Amino acid sequence: MKGRIWLLLGVAVGIAIGVGHLPYFAGAARSLSDTSQRIVGSAGSSLLHSVAKRGWLRRLIEGLSAVLGLLVPGVTALLLVAAARLTLHLRLIVGLVVLVIGIASFGYLAHGLAIGTVLLALGAAAIVVMATGPLVAAPLAALAALIGTEFLPRLVSGRTSVSHSSIVTLHRALFMTAGSPIWLELVMLAVAAVPFAIAARLVIR
Repeated sequence: MKGRIWLLLGVAVGIAIGVGHLPYFAGAARSLSDTSQRIVGSAGSSLLHSVAKRGWLRRLIEGLSAVLGLLVPGVTALLLVAAARLTLHLRLIVGLVVLVIGIASFGYLAHGLAIGTVLLALGAAAIVVMATGPLVAAPLAALAALIGTEFLPRLVSGRTSVSHSSIVTLHRALFMTAGSPIWLELVMLAVAAVPFAIAARLVIR
């Protein structure tokens, strides 16, 4: 796919920002992933209060909400990469449509005006084709990579993070005791990494 270089560049920038913990950008990505997990957790809690106060159904809802909460950041990153790829696919089509509209002006404008319209449409089409990569696709890919860089390491290192709380909740749902053994952290790290891995495959495919 032409334009993949912009996806790769965006991913590299996102990882660099995450590793360097650049103020504001890294914090924004962390807040985005934490907020998405809190939304899923709140939805699960509301469901628990309404339909399940105890027993196996409560444990099932707790476990599912914990797993879904850990998957949401990865799914968000996957959707961002998919959107970035889509913009690269559509940019040529959009550019051609703009150019065709400009050429069609010969049918209803004077010759001199039509030529100016075609030149304007040609310039607009060129901007669409050239600017989509650096201005749209690369930032989307960078945000996806930044989310992954901020989110995944905290699954095993952030003892006070929202992600770690999800693992504790899952352990309680499975074994009816609070805890976060390293084996469960590694298993959930692998599960949470699946959508990020799919996103990475979309970038390099």
